[in-house]
Amino acid sequence: SIMNLEESLNQRLEILLSSGVITQSISDYSKTVVKLLINQKPEADSDRAAMFITHLAMAGQRILEGKEEKPLDGQILETVKQEPVYGSALDFLTYMLNQTDLEFPDTEKDFLTVHLCNLFM
Repeated sequence: SIMNLEESLNQRLEILLSSGVITQSISDYSKTVVKLLINQKPEADSDRAAMFITHLAMAGQRILEGKEEKPLDGQILETVKQEPVYGSALDFLTYMLNQTDLEFPDTEKDFLTVHLCNLFM
Protein backbone atom coordinates (compact mmCIF):
# COMPACT_ATOMS: atom_id res chain seq x y z
CA SER A 1 0.00 0.00 0.00
CA ILE A 2 0.98 3.66 -0.33
CA MET A 3 1.52 4.06 3.40
CA ASN A 4 3.89 1.12 3.40
CA LEU A 5 6.02 2.64 0.66
CA GLU A 6 6.30 5.94 2.51
CA GLU A 7 7.10 4.15 5.76
CA SER A 8 9.74 1.93 4.18
CA LEU A 9 11.45 4.86 2.43
CA ASN A 10 11.43 6.94 5.61
CA GLN A 11 12.73 3.98 7.57
CA ARG A 12 15.64 3.69 5.15
CA LEU A 13 16.41 7.38 5.73
CA GLU A 14 16.22 6.87 9.50
CA ILE A 15 18.83 4.11 9.23
CA LEU A 16 21.15 6.35 7.18
CA LEU A 17 20.64 9.12 9.74
CA SER A 18 21.12 7.02 12.86
CA SER A 19 24.26 5.40 11.43
CA GLY A 20 25.73 8.84 10.76
CA VAL A 21 25.80 8.46 6.97
CA ILE A 22 23.56 11.51 6.43
CA THR A 23 22.74 14.58 8.52
CA GLN A 24 19.34 15.59 9.89
CA SER A 25 18.88 18.29 7.25
CA ILE A 26 19.49 15.82 4.42
CA SER A 27 17.13 13.32 6.04
CA ASP A 28 14.44 16.00 6.36
CA TYR A 29 14.81 17.08 2.74
CA SER A 30 14.78 13.48 1.52
CA LYS A 31 11.57 12.84 3.48
CA THR A 32 10.00 15.87 1.80
CA VAL A 33 10.90 14.35 -1.56
CA VAL A 34 9.40 11.01 -0.45
CA LYS A 35 6.06 12.81 0.04
CA LEU A 36 6.32 14.56 -3.34
CA LEU A 37 7.19 11.29 -5.04
CA ILE A 38 4.28 9.41 -3.53
CA ASN A 39 1.89 12.21 -4.52
CA GLN A 40 3.22 12.05 -8.06
CA LYS A 41 3.63 8.28 -8.39
CA PRO A 42 1.72 6.42 -5.65
CA GLU A 43 2.23 3.08 -7.38
CA ALA A 44 6.02 3.48 -7.64
CA ASP A 45 8.09 0.30 -7.52
CA SER A 46 9.46 0.09 -3.98
CA ASP A 47 12.94 -1.13 -4.97
CA ARG A 48 13.37 1.61 -7.54
CA ALA A 49 11.99 4.21 -5.13
CA ALA A 50 14.43 3.00 -2.46
CA MET A 51 17.37 3.27 -4.87
CA PHE A 52 16.32 6.77 -5.85
CA ILE A 53 15.84 8.03 -2.28
CA THR A 54 19.11 6.48 -1.14
CA HIS A 55 20.92 8.10 -4.06
CA LEU A 56 19.25 11.44 -3.32
CA ALA A 57 20.27 11.32 0.35
CA MET A 58 23.85 10.36 -0.48
CA ALA A 59 24.01 13.06 -3.18
CA GLY A 60 22.78 15.68 -0.71
CA GLN A 61 25.40 14.58 1.78
CA ARG A 62 28.16 14.72 -0.87
CA ILE A 63 27.13 18.28 -1.70
CA LEU A 64 27.26 19.27 1.98
CA GLU A 65 30.75 17.76 2.25
CA GLY A 66 31.95 19.31 -1.01
CA LYS A 67 32.58 15.93 -2.63
CA GLU A 68 31.99 15.29 -6.32
CA GLU A 69 30.50 12.25 -7.95
CA LYS A 70 32.16 10.87 -11.08
CA PRO A 71 30.13 11.84 -14.16
CA LEU A 72 27.52 9.48 -15.52
CA ASP A 73 28.34 7.57 -18.70
CA GLY A 74 27.15 9.91 -21.47
CA GLN A 75 25.61 7.01 -23.39
CA ILE A 76 23.28 6.19 -20.50
CA LEU A 77 22.05 9.77 -20.41
CA GLU A 78 21.48 9.84 -24.17
CA THR A 79 19.44 6.63 -23.92
CA VAL A 80 17.36 8.02 -21.06
CA LYS A 81 16.63 11.20 -23.03
CA GLN A 82 14.84 9.04 -25.60
CA GLU A 83 12.45 7.66 -22.98
CA PRO A 84 8.83 8.92 -23.15
CA VAL A 85 8.98 9.62 -19.39
CA TYR A 86 12.11 11.80 -19.66
CA GLY A 87 10.07 15.04 -19.64
CA SER A 88 8.10 14.00 -16.55
CA ALA A 89 11.31 12.95 -14.79
CA LEU A 90 12.92 16.30 -15.55
CA ASP A 91 9.84 18.23 -14.38
CA PHE A 92 9.81 16.31 -11.11
CA LEU A 93 13.56 16.83 -10.65
CA THR A 94 13.18 20.59 -11.10
CA TYR A 95 10.24 20.65 -8.69
CA MET A 96 12.01 18.66 -5.98
CA LEU A 97 15.26 20.65 -6.29
CA ASN A 98 13.25 23.85 -5.79
CA GLN A 99 12.40 22.58 -2.28
CA THR A 100 16.00 22.89 -1.07
CA ASP A 101 18.79 25.48 -0.95
CA LEU A 102 21.33 22.78 -1.83
CA GLU A 103 22.91 23.38 -5.23
CA PHE A 104 22.95 20.06 -7.05
CA PRO A 105 25.68 19.92 -9.72
CA ASP A 106 24.83 18.59 -13.19
CA THR A 107 26.48 15.23 -12.49
CA GLU A 108 24.17 14.59 -9.53
CA LYS A 109 21.17 15.83 -11.51
CA ASP A 110 22.01 13.38 -14.31
CA PHE A 111 22.09 10.42 -11.92
CA LEU A 112 18.84 11.49 -10.28
CA THR A 113 17.20 11.91 -13.69
CA VAL A 114 18.13 8.34 -14.63
CA HIS A 115 16.67 7.06 -11.34
CA LEU A 116 13.50 9.07 -11.91
CA CYS A 117 13.10 7.77 -15.45
CA ASN A 118 13.29 4.22 -14.05
CA LEU A 119 10.68 5.13 -11.46
CA PHE A 120 8.28 6.84 -13.85
CA MET A 121 8.32 4.07 -16.48
